[in-house]
Amino acid sequence: MSQYDLQDVISIKEWLEKESYLPNNFDDFVLEKFLHSCYGSLERTKKCIEKFCTTRSVMSEVYTSRDPLSENIKTAFSITNVTTYEAGDYEIVIHQVEDPTLERYQFYDILKSFTLHIDIWLKTQKFLPEGHIIILDMKSYSLRIIPKINVFFLREFFLYLLEAMPVRVKQIYGINAPPFYDKLYALVKPALPTEICNIIKFLPDCESLHKWIDKKYLPTEYGGEAPSMKKQHEDWVSQIQAERDMFLNDNMWKADLKKKPKTNELNSMNGSFKTLCID
Repeated sequence: MSQYDLQDVISIKEWLEKESYLPNNFDDFVLEKFLHSCYGSLERTKKCIEKFCTTRSVMSEVYTSRDPLSENIKTAFSITNVTTYEAGDYEIVIHQVEDPTLERYQFYDILKSFTLHIDIWLKTQKFLPEGHIIILDMKSYSLRIIPKINVFFLREFFLYLLEAMPVRVKQIYGINAPPFYDKLYALVKPALPTEICNIIKFLPDCESLHKWIDKKYLPTEYGGEAPSMKKQHEDWVSQIQAERDMFLNDNMWKADLKKKPKTNELNSMNGSFKTLCID
């Protein structure tokens, strides 16, 4: 183990075996990622994993029918770029929609394709960063996107990413923000923890990132020195498609809510942000 005692991972695995409604097929390194995101706290890690598994069970819109070779998923892959870059002790995660007319944009398919990226990242990215920097590229966002999205689902999905994923979010940048970004943000902001609202910055263009992030950590598309974002995205997609059989399993890492004890209801974590400290 690279950071946490092997006994910590064993303790989490023993706990999972006792909770019959939770899956017990997590790789050791995936469990270590959860431990790392919760700063080694076993109790917080258990809550995080429980929310991760139970939320996947109720979000059928994005956690079923995820065949990476289906036409709808291939279309979603073709109009997005999802990439990660190591930035010293930190990890940068970029999500970009590349569809100016938004004619091919399908809300649930975009989120569904993103979950495939997340799952392959969980299984293969052997890096435990001190924190995560999230970059949301809004260059294709226009007023046309508003009737295409389900705001209520988006808020819940965003909270799920923040509170149930094994990440330590330290900064979120919305780049190439359109003039009306404040109206879009206003739809989501009420559901976000105050700590998260305080670390969100909207920037007018990608060059503005250079003030906050060293160019050597940014992709060439953003005037940086790191490898191409599009090339890395294509490599991720190839890897996802090679693991197709895994993603055809609609029960992957899901809780069996029918087996969940009535007395063991998951405490609401909305607004808690896993009680992590934000630098």
